[in-house]
Amino acid sequence: MRILSIDAWGGYEPNTWEWNQWFDVGNFPEEMIDDSDRDILQWFRENDFLNKGVGLNMCYIDDDQYNKVITRKRDNKPLFAIEYGNNF
Repeated sequence: MRILSIDAWGGYEPNTWEWNQWFDVGNFPEEMIDDSDRDILQWFRENDFLNKGVGLNMCYIDDDQYNKVITRKRDNKPLFAIEYGNNF
């Protein structure tokens, strides 16, 4: 499944974002798509998409039924998405 790096613009409301562009930066293992948020973030750290210290205290995963979006908690900025909507 494609991993997308998200370039987002600040929205009109505080802590909202609009996806401006996204870039294909890798592939996520299909067998892990239903794993816990903790396991998904760990995979992103181990594969150098996120810094080693980033965990559930700094990010959450939002599932819009097409993408699982890794989002920064402090300002709700989307960082990466796992695109799975085309695969299922």
